[in-house]
Amino acid sequence: MTDNSDNATSRRRQPDTPRGTLVLSDEEGYVGDTITFKGRNFPAGEQLEIHWHSVEGKWGVLKGHEILGTQFRPRTDVIATVEADESGSFDEEWTIPEDHGGRHRIEVKDSAGRTVADDEFTIIAWFELEETTAELGEAFLLRGYGISPDVMATNYQVAWDNGHIGFMTSVRNRGTATAEVRAVGPPGEHRIQVWHGYRGVPYLLRDGQSPFRAVAGDRQTAWTVEVTEPETEPETAWMDPLAKERPISEHLVDIDVDEDSGASIDVTPTCGQAGTDAVITGSGFPANTEVDLIWYRHEGHNSRGRSNAPDPTIEPVPYPDVLPTATTDDSGKFQVETTIDHDVGSTRPITAMVGGREVAVTGFVMQPSIVSYGPTEGPAGTEIEIELSGVGWTNYENSLYFVYDNHPLGYLCGTGGDDETSIVNPVLRATGEPGWHFIDAYPSLFNVEEDEPDFELSPHLSYIDNHPMRPMPAYHFAFKITE
Repeated sequence: MTDNSDNATSRRRQPDTPRGTLVLSDEEGYVGDTITFKGRNFPAGEQLEIHWHSVEGKWGVLKGHEILGTQFRPRTDVIATVEADESGSFDEEWTIPEDHGGRHRIEVKDSAGRTVADDEFTIIAWFELEETTAELGEAFLLRGYGISPDVMATNYQVAWDNGHIGFMTSVRNRGTATAEVRAVGPPGEHRIQVWHGYRGVPYLLRDGQSPFRAVAGDRQTAWTVEVTEPETEPETAWMDPLAKERPISEHLVDIDVDEDSGASIDVTPTCGQAGTDAVITGSGFPANTEVDLIWYRHEGHNSRGRSNAPDPTIEPVPYPDVLPTATTDDSGKFQVETTIDHDVGSTRPITAMVGGREVAVTGFVMQPSIVSYGPTEGPAGTEIEIELSGVGWTNYENSLYFVYDNHPLGYLCGTGGDDETSIVNPVLRATGEPGWHFIDAYPSLFNVEEDEPDFELSPHLSYIDNHPMRPMPAYHFAFKITE
């Protein structure tokens, strides 16, 4: 279990001036529990602060593209100010907030900032299912609290009827992770279960025999749920809501800009799907001059591990004929309208060129969209064709992982689409009994430099609040197998 104090080792640091005693009512517990800090042997009337040591987490991403792994830095919060009574004692109740699991050092500091007592508390992970009944095609909301940054206890797997759907982890969200589990058929009772295993697959030994901490202490890790017939036919193709985004600076191209030129360009809106109408404005250019606007596409491959694989390098390549040419007015300004075409997702650099020289740069965040999906019904064995646009090129958005009726099927790469439009075109076959079946395409992580825990190429179910860099949506589809 990871020690979440600011001490690099698991050994407790001794107080600077050991002139008081701190005892906790409980040594371990769950987010939401109330514990009591019991202070004794302090000078009467002394003002004291209680400090809670934890960590702040993020995904380490190099160049806005390469996933190094999880990174955590120390964090300290002042959680209470107390005063010792005439006997030198205090009792202070505190509710465990949403935070990372594992051991947390607690210090009592005097008015001079000296540590005069300390103790430790361990947060145990636990999970809750917000509902146990859902219509076919809807989702069960599963949330985990107190997930540890420790390599052995941070990768939790979610199963549906003994089929492994994908994983949950909490890196960015202080120990809390959220996932939606699709309600798939047939209608009736089904089983959702949470496991953990640092290699990315469930570790099946019972808790008492496992070398790791129990999955969720003594709390529930499996639920029987009820899937009911829908009152209306489900939607056949939809996406999660898209966030408002701004270009990622690491993805913009480097240009040799004269800092005294004052030329700049902007695009409004800063993000959108293919078909978005955008306005590009410029200022600080020479008066009455043509300005060539250059659109960039990231091209290349992420392949690795094969001697005959292409060089795993992705670089921005200029496409000078995508955007219109602008002409500045007497004040050196311009404004042109354009419609964003299909392309690789993430930040699309845009530069302004005058006299063959690029003098300004901005970017547009190309967001994903469903171009087409069909047919939406047919007998078992029907070939289902999907077209997606705007799938990104980075290691945290490039690999969509497809799940059929909550069972992982396989993945695709956003850099493997059509050479002209970058539209990717997976083809699946309908299987199962007559009735509605569901396909979900979740974000996953293509390459992660850390070997452990294993997050690679598995549906990332906690993408909702814990995916690296960008808020990535999932894609959802429904198919009706006929008699």
